[in-house]
Amino acid sequence: MQRTQEHVAHFWGKAFGERPGEPAWHPLAYHSLDVAAAANHLLASEPRRLKQIAACLDTTPDNARRFLVTLIAMHDVGKFSPWFQAKSEETWPETLGRLGIAYSAPSAGLRHDADGFALAEALSLLELMSPATTRWSLNDFRDVWAAITGHHGKPVSTDDARTDAFDDEPSCLDAALHFCDEVRALFEPLAPVVTPDYHRLAVLSWHIAGVTVVADWIGSNRDWFRYRPPEMSVAAYWEAIQDTAQRAVASAGFIGARPHPSATPQRLLPEIADRLSPLQQHVAEMDLPNGPSLTLIEDVTGAGKTEAAVLLAARLMAQGQADGLYFALPTMATANAMYDRLKDIYRRLYCEGERPSLVLAHGKRTMNEAFTDSILGQSNAPTDDPTDQDESAATCADWIADDRRKSLLAQIGVGTIDQALLSVLPAKHQSMRLWGLAGKILILDEIHSFSAYMSREIETLLMFHAALGGSAILLSATLPETQRRTLTEAFRKGLARDGKATRASATSGDYPLMSVVTADEATAYPVPTRADRHRALPLRRLPNFEAAVDEVVRLAGLGASVAWIRNAVDDAFEAVAALEARGIKPVLLHARFAMGDRLDVEQQVKARLGRDGLPEMRKGYVVVGTQILEQSLDYDVDAMIVDLAPIDLIIQRAGRLWRHMDRKDRPLAAPELMVLSPDPAIVNDARWYHQISERAPCVYDHHGIVWRSAQTLFDVGEIVTPGGVRTLVERVYGSGAMDDIPEPLIQATNEAEAKRGAARSVAKAQLLNLDKGYGGEAAIWSSDQIVSTRLGEPVTTFRLAKRDGDRLVPWYPDESVMGAWALSEVSIVRRKADGVPRADKSTAAMIATAKAGWPKWEQDMPMLVLEPDGDTWRGQVALDGEARTVLYDTVRGLRFE
Repeated sequence: MQRTQEHVAHFWGKAFGERPGEPAWHPLAYHSLDVAAAANHLLASEPRRLKQIAACLDTTPDNARRFLVTLIAMHDVGKFSPWFQAKSEETWPETLGRLGIAYSAPSAGLRHDADGFALAEALSLLELMSPATTRWSLNDFRDVWAAITGHHGKPVSTDDARTDAFDDEPSCLDAALHFCDEVRALFEPLAPVVTPDYHRLAVLSWHIAGVTVVADWIGSNRDWFRYRPPEMSVAAYWEAIQDTAQRAVASAGFIGARPHPSATPQRLLPEIADRLSPLQQHVAEMDLPNGPSLTLIEDVTGAGKTEAAVLLAARLMAQGQADGLYFALPTMATANAMYDRLKDIYRRLYCEGERPSLVLAHGKRTMNEAFTDSILGQSNAPTDDPTDQDESAATCADWIADDRRKSLLAQIGVGTIDQALLSVLPAKHQSMRLWGLAGKILILDEIHSFSAYMSREIETLLMFHAALGGSAILLSATLPETQRRTLTEAFRKGLARDGKATRASATSGDYPLMSVVTADEATAYPVPTRADRHRALPLRRLPNFEAAVDEVVRLAGLGASVAWIRNAVDDAFEAVAALEARGIKPVLLHARFAMGDRLDVEQQVKARLGRDGLPEMRKGYVVVGTQILEQSLDYDVDAMIVDLAPIDLIIQRAGRLWRHMDRKDRPLAAPELMVLSPDPAIVNDARWYHQISERAPCVYDHHGIVWRSAQTLFDVGEIVTPGGVRTLVERVYGSGAMDDIPEPLIQATNEAEAKRGAARSVAKAQLLNLDKGYGGEAAIWSSDQIVSTRLGEPVTTFRLAKRDGDRLVPWYPDESVMGAWALSEVSIVRRKADGVPRADKSTAAMIATAKAGWPKWEQDMPMLVLEPDGDTWRGQVALDGEARTVLYDTVRGLRFE
């Protein structure tokens, strides 16, 4: 064989896994071209995104594509090193052994991606890429090269990059040189590319990192790219693999459905097209911005914000500004509710006959099976993260079986905000998430409900999203002016070509309000709300727990449906016990249910209290719950009791009171709203808030905001919507000064303020820096379970199991075994339980057998084995090694004995 073909014949790129009719290994040159071909067709299928990349390079889209694909074809040059080739002793006789090189076992901890990064100078890649890079400095090129070589889910650490990896075997370096030369020849001619400025080069690196990871995933899938013997030249193989790559990209779901050019209410929302709310009508008729935009929609609960957001997203998609959308919610419960609202209309966003992908970020039962199959095939068997052992092609990309990550790759994704936030944190596969998100309209619901820590993360998310050409829509019923301004400035900073935001925000005291922010302007549009949302809702204070119980009993006796929203799970248990003692049998809903049981309770509540709930189903129906009941669960009650909380949350909770204003079967003449609260006029000591609960002061620790909320509510005496909402919110949040707070609450208030400032600082410290680029961060990258999107009490997630003969099975049944385990998960704050006690020998063996089918990254999750005990089930958790007994059933969830 000619010397120029040694780089094909003697170096493997994928090995370990013989299949009938295929060789035991796939040449490195061929695998590299598989990935490059996938990238070529990915970029060709995304003309809008390719245009953005070309703008960063100030060149044509075609030249930009050829430039990137050339470099992506070299992404695995580090695998030419002898130590990497030695990772497969079985292939050595057929590969480097034929060159007379003696086998030597490789050292642990070496990385081919790091060695590939270090080869930039040894391979003279800057010169090789001329004339495209004639005006580039080596540092500029390294920024791009770092994004390409860091294709295993995180950037290459310069500490791992070795310039001497090929010193012992120069023939290996020579093969790498020949390969790069032949790759470069495939893409002649390359036109000169202007050196990007600092900001655009950084943005470019995030684009490149995403497309390289996606292409590497596709090109590593053996179902699409079978192993071949080293019989073809580089040029011949490149031509031969194009059809395969095109089919692979399509099969993977990345050549998506075409958005429909007509995004009218009649097409998208035929059920309400003849009775649009003023907000929805405005969205249907407004002039659309050109280019990336941020739209903030503020309106009362029940005004149709969700439908308005979908309509606006559809219009932007029809204009060519995005290919899909991702709906990000605060919690899994709200994500479930949003999925239910979108699953019947999402196909209308696309042309007839198209099959857009839809995925719920955490729900296993209602995933779009066609999308799942296009990614993974039919196997339910989990495998290890392929980026930990990239030579095992059979496991490549199986990490995407984790539905939370899949949500950002589907054309329509519904999930928690956490999955979007992981795209701007140093979490493995961050660049793939960011790439998936950048092509979508990002819709953030209930934007007011996030903590200071998460709000800082969201600001960075908006900045990244804008910089990569994305648009966003934010929804809220109660958004303080200061928060609106901060979010606006973050998005504008991402849009600025120099990375510096201009201070312009859509300032207005009107409510409801739509604000639209682009690179050039910020405009506020006052929007009327529909007539049935206008109301003055009187409220009254309940001084103690007993008074609240009395009111629930009274109202249920009148045939009213009642919700009591408590601030903590144990408070909800307390309320249920007291009501049961009075002859009331309430439904309980909180976060300490197994996911499947919780979904079932949600469905029951929606069936009885939703729009179609019958009078006999609603009569005397009482639901007691926690914050789940204040979020996107669509239900309607005749009367409501809420524990005192910050005013924006109380307004949100009250939105479920007479939510369906057209009901004619009310047993009450008017809605009744009661707030369980201490008297804000009598604050004798720091335990003022503790009068209604010993737990609530820990949940809402800013006692100054809580006191202001009580003082404002009882001073005004009603919630007037829409006109009074802005006034209520600004009276509580508008002033940063705390000089009106009663002296006994000052210490707790100051501590909460300091805690919020510290939380924002902690978030800032771990967030990625847009302008440092993909390879320029010094932060430690790790797995998703270590990087946290939330700064709250740590929790332990258990998987519930029960015995079935001589084996353990998931608590909640599901057709998919892995889905059943996910639906059997329940979380407990770590200060109450951090694991399970050591099991006896027999049970330990059954646990090990059951866990053998779990992915590696879930193996450490404790399994809580439940044993029947009368009408309930009993199990044991542990805290600091000490066993604690818990009870569980589908009515009350998990509780401590």
